[in-house]
Amino acid sequence: MGVYCNMNKRRRYGLGIDTGGTYTDAVIVDLDEVKVLAKRKAKTTHHNLSIGLLEAVESVFETDIISPSEISLVGISTTLATNSILEGHGGDVGLILIGWDPVEEVHFQEKSLVHVRGGYDPKGNTKASLDMSQVREAIEKVSKDADAIAISGLFSIANASQERTVKKMAREMTGLPVVAGHELSAELGIALRTETAVLNGKLIPRVNEFFDDLEEAFHRIGVNAPIMIYKGDGSVMGIDVARERPVETILSGPAASAMGGKELAKVDDCIIVDIGGTSTDIAVLEEGFPMIMHEGAKVGDWRTRVKAVDMLTVALGGDSRVSFDRQVLKIGPERVVPLSMLPPTQNLKERMLRQGITQFYTVEAGDPPALNSNESKIFDVMAGNGPMTLEEIRDAVEGLWIIDPHIRSLRQKGVLMTAALTPTDLLHHQGLLSLGDKGMADAGVQAMAEHMKMEPGQLVNMAMEEVRRLVSYSIMRKLLADEFGTWVQDCGQSVKMVHKATRPKREGVMVLEPRCNLPIIGVGAPAKFLMDDLDKRLGAEVLFPQDYEVGNAVGAVCSKIMESLSATVSPTINFTYLANVPFIGPVEYNHFDSAVESCKTSLTRHLRAKAEASGGKNIRVHSKLKVHRAVEGGWGAWEGEGSRGMNYADITVRVVADPPMPDMGLNDVND
Repeated sequence: MGVYCNMNKRRRYGLGIDTGGTYTDAVIVDLDEVKVLAKRKAKTTHHNLSIGLLEAVESVFETDIISPSEISLVGISTTLATNSILEGHGGDVGLILIGWDPVEEVHFQEKSLVHVRGGYDPKGNTKASLDMSQVREAIEKVSKDADAIAISGLFSIANASQERTVKKMAREMTGLPVVAGHELSAELGIALRTETAVLNGKLIPRVNEFFDDLEEAFHRIGVNAPIMIYKGDGSVMGIDVARERPVETILSGPAASAMGGKELAKVDDCIIVDIGGTSTDIAVLEEGFPMIMHEGAKVGDWRTRVKAVDMLTVALGGDSRVSFDRQVLKIGPERVVPLSMLPPTQNLKERMLRQGITQFYTVEAGDPPALNSNESKIFDVMAGNGPMTLEEIRDAVEGLWIIDPHIRSLRQKGVLMTAALTPTDLLHHQGLLSLGDKGMADAGVQAMAEHMKMEPGQLVNMAMEEVRRLVSYSIMRKLLADEFGTWVQDCGQSVKMVHKATRPKREGVMVLEPRCNLPIIGVGAPAKFLMDDLDKRLGAEVLFPQDYEVGNAVGAVCSKIMESLSATVSPTINFTYLANVPFIGPVEYNHFDSAVESCKTSLTRHLRAKAEASGGKNIRVHSKLKVHRAVEGGWGAWEGEGSRGMNYADITVRVVADPPMPDMGLNDVND
């Protein structure tokens, strides 16, 4: 079956997968030309992501473009880690703290915690030696009934020897997954490193179960290529590394969209706007890579030291609820099932038109989790009966008069889904989308319009204008925040100015008109319809590259392995230079250039090792030096113009590598 070119060198094909909030996309990509050859989607199955994922994969191979055995690389962008955090799921983690025993008691949602003697000072010098008998007792205690062990030591980023020693012993004694704080972050702050390590340990059981299902299923259908998992910083890592560091996959979905949009548009400097079913994600790319939040990503109540794309996410998407609150139109923030995606029953259409109701509840497919008695009563009434209104559920459940708290609980557990009118339905009504049933969308639009004493066309135009206004406002909010910081909190009048500036029709004595110097790339199924007048609103070139609707899945398989880290060099009062490299600590040099070169060498060695651990090939190293100078004065005039008047210098090294793929070599021509 294969396709060959260039002296019989076989093409490389990738399988990209994106498990989004509403749909799971699967694409087959020609990796040599970054061209989508086939694409299919399936409903995301939140109770078990692997079901919807495999349905999409099997569907894309039914196109007969290529066979599963011809896949060279698999890339997966998954919401599993993020959803697990938000839903409060995870394993039990035992925690060992080395050399850190704060005055006030600290906890990080661990199952058990033991402090042991040890730790280092900021320069990496030993504060106290490990007591190996104490360490052994600690391991025995925290491993009891635990799914994983986390280890965090004082100033381990300056010297990781003690963390490595305890980790090695814990693995040998227990056989459990063990993670050390220095492996996940090279930043100061033991509290955040510890929180990140515990969170990583909690994610390991569920994520590894998902990976086990994937590998077994791929092997069964004949896909034997290396599997890369997308990270939140816009790069990928091997599945074996992801098993140990699943916390790095949080927020991977938005990051994959950013890189996929760039690859499809063939533009390195741009603004990516990904509009999905649940949210809109906005990121700025420079030199082909998104800006990174080095301070760490925050998900739910968890603060982490995990690098993630610096991205604005707003609760606005194709499946955002359209409603009226005291005669005021609202879009979102709640994600619901579009009416057009419900089973197209005549009875349901008639009920909407007769009662003017556009909100229903429906049972999510799959076996429900553990339910209490009241939740079970509601579930039993709804199972097999199709969408029901709140009043219909209340009337059907015997002996339960107050059901609202139980409905909320069932929704939080993922058992019930709310169905209501959405922008997806409005697009079906306008004939712009055909993913679901247009008749259901028409009924929902007419029912809400009659309830609000409006014409259907008036309702649709008003709602679509509000969606487009929110999209343009969100982009401006991101760009202004990058430029001015917390501008939106400074004055409510600034928000009004942005709304005025982003109107497509500008009137008045003073006209505000923004202009973006970078092109805006639209990604995601509804993007083209919800951004069609963005060029007029923001004065920007707006591009929708071919296959923009599956940009996330393309990014998952077309991205590189990338690791980056920074060090600093600062002058001292003794006219020397202090180089501070994470995981090494401060070292003093007589010359500025020597300090910089030492930082580059140490960072490169460390990052190359991390890239190689994920199977990286063809490793390239990029470095950047940024000198921060004093506005007035400074320490003094050191030798060389490069260091005169300097406060400090940042040295950032980025290592980029190609994912591992079989060497296709030269082959005989075959069909």
